Amino acid sequence: MSQTRSIHRRSPRTRRWLAVAATLTVTGAGIAAVPLFAGASTTASSTASAGTRTLTVAADGSGQYRTVQAAVDAAAAGDTISIAKGTYHEVVTVPASRTGLTLTGATGRAADVVITFGNASGTARPGGSTYGTLGSATATFAADGMTVRNLTIINSFSRAANPGIKNTQAVALAAEGDRQVYVGDRILGHQDTLLAWSPNATAQTRQYFRDDYVSGDVDFLFGNATAVFDHDTLQALDDGARTGGVNGMLTAANTEASKKYGFLITGSTVVSTAKAATYWLGRPWHPTATAVAQVVVRDTVLPAAVKSAAPWTDMSGFAWKSARFDSYADTGAGAAVNADSPQLGAAQAVGFTAQSYLAGTDGWNPTTTAATTGTTAGTTATGDARQVSEPKLPTTVCATVPATLAMPNRVASAAAESTPPDTSRIQRALDACAQTGSATVAVRLGAADASHTAFLTGPLTVHRGEVLLLDPTVTLFGSRNPANYQVSGKPTCGTLASSEGGCAPLISVAGADAGIEAVRAANGTQGRIDGRGDQTVLGRGATWWGLATAAQKAGENQQDPRLIQAVNSDNFTLYHVDLLNSPNFHVVYQGGTGFTAWGVRIRTPATARNTDGIDPAGATNVTIADSFVMDGDDGVAIKGGSASRNITVENSHFYGTHGISIGSETNGGVTNVLFRNNTLTGTDAFGNVSGSSTGIRIKSSRSNGGRVSDVTYLATCVTAVRAPMVFDTHYSNGSGSLTPWFTGITVDGFRATASPSGARSTFVGLDASHPLGLALLNVSLDTTASTASYAALTAYDDNLKPSGTDVSVAAVGGGGSLPGCSFPAFPAL
Repeated sequence: MSQTRSIHRRSPRTRRWLAVAATLTVTGAGIAAVPLFAGASTTASSTASAGTRTLTVAADGSGQYRTVQAAVDAAAAGDTISIAKGTYHEVVTVPASRTGLTLTGATGRAADVVITFGNASGTARPGGSTYGTLGSATATFAADGMTVRNLTIINSFSRAANPGIKNTQAVALAAEGDRQVYVGDRILGHQDTLLAWSPNATAQTRQYFRDDYVSGDVDFLFGNATAVFDHDTLQALDDGARTGGVNGMLTAANTEASKKYGFLITGSTVVSTAKAATYWLGRPWHPTATAVAQVVVRDTVLPAAVKSAAPWTDMSGFAWKSARFDSYADTGAGAAVNADSPQLGAAQAVGFTAQSYLAGTDGWNPTTTAATTGTTAGTTATGDARQVSEPKLPTTVCATVPATLAMPNRVASAAAESTPPDTSRIQRALDACAQTGSATVAVRLGAADASHTAFLTGPLTVHRGEVLLLDPTVTLFGSRNPANYQVSGKPTCGTLASSEGGCAPLISVAGADAGIEAVRAANGTQGRIDGRGDQTVLGRGATWWGLATAAQKAGENQQDPRLIQAVNSDNFTLYHVDLLNSPNFHVVYQGGTGFTAWGVRIRTPATARNTDGIDPAGATNVTIADSFVMDGDDGVAIKGGSASRNITVENSHFYGTHGISIGSETNGGVTNVLFRNNTLTGTDAFGNVSGSSTGIRIKSSRSNGGRVSDVTYLATCVTAVRAPMVFDTHYSNGSGSLTPWFTGITVDGFRATASPSGARSTFVGLDASHPLGLALLNVSLDTTASTASYAALTAYDDNLKPSGTDVSVAAVGGGGSLPGCSFPAFPAL
C-alpha cells in the first residue's frame, strides 16, 4: 500500500456502556475497532404542549429562541421548528419523545442555515472521559417520524488541528429514529459523517435521504438502519492518497442478518477530486455475530476515485464476500462489472428500490412526498456538484495547423467545396496528439496572415486529453458536401427519410478531458465554427435549413449534421468559442460526467428549424455559464432519456429560442437542475420572431415521460415571449404508457414584460395522482392568462391565479423580491 493512515471502526454495546479500545492503523485493508459509546448520551427535557405549532429560531434574537436546542426543549410531538439564516454553534439532541417533529431551514437553502460543532470520539469531556463516537455527534435525532429539510449539519473536527487525538471518528448526524425523512440537507464531516442506526439492531428503523449532500472520507455512511440515499450527492474527500492508495470508504453497514435491507444508494452521484482508485464503495462492519452488511449501489454515477476493479474491501477479518454487496446499472469512470463487483440482475433489481427498502411492515412510502414537499416557500436545487470556475486555456500546444484559405464570403473554390482540403491536415494532428493519461494538450488552428484565416473541413474527431484550440481570427467552416458526412448503412445525408442518423457530426468528441476552445482577443473577438446551414448543400438544390423545413412539411426527418457531439466524454469543455449557422443541433453532450460551456456564443436565426443550442442528455454535473444563445429551437434542452442530474445554467442570455427547457425525453429522470440569473428575449438579433417563443419550459408526455424533480429557477427575466412559463405533461399530445411527473419545481424571482397579444402560460400535471408540484415565489407577469390542471401550487408575492381541474394554490410565507431586469443586445461577432 502506498500510504498508511488511521481508519477506525467501533463496536456497539448498550447506550450506557463505557469502553476503551486501542487505535489500529490501516495497512492494506486492515481495520481497527473502537467503541461506539464512551458514556451515557444526554437527552433534552420534554415539555408537552397541546396541538402542533411552529417555533422560530434566530441567532440574532428575532425569533422565539436563539438556539436550536432551546426550541427542541420547548417543542412537543408534531411541532415544526423553523430556523432562520445563520450559523448555530451547538450540539442538538432531539429525544425519542418528540415524534413527528420537523426541523426546517427558513430560507429553503441549506447553506444558509448551519448547525456546527467539532467533537471527536477522542475529545475529552469535562471530567476526564472522552465522548466516544456517538457522543461526538453534532446532531442526534432519535425521534420517529422526523422530517429535516434544508439544513446544514457539520462536524468541524480537524485531524490536523488535533494531532494528539487518536480516535478521530467525528459524527455530524446520528439518525436513530424510524420513518425519518431528510430532504435538501447538507451533512458534512470526515470520518463517520452520518450514522444511520438504532440502539436495537433488530428494530424497524427506516430513514430516507433525498436530494442531500453528504461529504466525508472514512465510512462516512455507516450503521444498522435501513437507509435509502436517493438522488443524493456524496462527496468523497481528497485526503492526499496517491493513485491506488487509500483515502477511505463510502459505507460501513452493520445490517442485522435477519433484515433483507440495509443501505441503498440509488440515482445518486459520487463526486471526488481524489486520485484514481483511492476509495472503496464499502466494507462490512461486523461488530456482532449477527451483523451481515447489506448495501446496494445502483443507477449511480461513480468517479474515477472509486476502485472499480475491486470496489469492496474486508474489515477486521470479516470478508466482504461474506457480506451482501451488489451494484446495478452504475455509470462513470468508477463503475465496472467484473468478478469482484457483484451485480444484480434486472429481475433482482426490481426488488431493490427505494420503495421496497422503506415499505417495512406498514407500507411506508416517502418517495412520492419527499420530492413534492419542501419548505413552504419551495426548495432550492444545487445544480452542478463540482466547484466550477472559468476554464483556462491549455498551456501545452502539441501541434499547430496554419490556415491556407481565404474565404471572405464564406465560400471556397468548387474543388475545395467538393473535397475539403483541411480535413486530413487537422485530423492528422489530432490523431498524433491524443493523450493516454490525465494531461491536456492543444491542437491549435492558427491564422497564417490577416487574409488566410479559414479552414474548410469535413467531420473531425477530438480524442482524449485534446483541446481543439482556435485563434481569435480563425473560422472553421463545415463542408457543404453531404457525402463527407455519410454514415454507413443509414439514410442518405442531405435528403429526407423516415428514420434518422444519416449524417455524422462535424466534430465528434471521444474521450475524457477534451475540449473545443478559442482564444479571446482584447476586442472580444474569438475563434468560430460555422456550419453554413444557410448555404446550398452540394447536389441538393436546398440549404441544410431548407431540408429541415421540407421535412416538417413532408412529415419526415431531414438528414442534417450536428455541429458538435460529445458522447461519454467526461470533463468536456467548451470555452470562448463562437458557433454559427449549425445545420442541426449546435452542441449535444450525451452520457458523460462533467461538462462546462463557458463564454459560448451561438448565433443562428430563429427561423432555422431544429437548431437547438446546447443539449445535455443523460448527463451529470453540467455547467452552462456566461453564454449568449440564439437559435431556431430550444436554447438549452436538458434531455432525460437516461438520467440527467446536477445541472446549472446561469448568467446566460437567450434570443429567439424556444426557451430554456427540460424534455421532452424524461423517461430516465431529470433531477437537481438550477437555472439562475438568465434572460430570454422572444426575437433574435436579426429581428425574427421565434415561431415558439418560450421562457422556461418543462415538457414531456406519456410517450417519453418520467420523473422531473428538484428544479429551481432563480432571477429569470423574459421579454416579448408568447409562453413565459410552460410545465406541460401532455407535450405534442404524445401517447403511451409512461408517466411524466414534475415535482419539487421552484420559480423564485421571475418577471415577464412586453408579452405579445395572446401570451399564455401552462401549468398542467398528468392526473390527480401525479400533479404538478410547483412553488411560484416573487413572480410578476404582465399577461397572467394561463391553462392549468392537476397542479398543487404554492405562492408568495405572485400575481398569477391559475385555475382548472384539481388545481390548488396555497399562499405561503416567504422573502426575496422580484428581479430587476435588463436585456443585453446579442454581442457583435
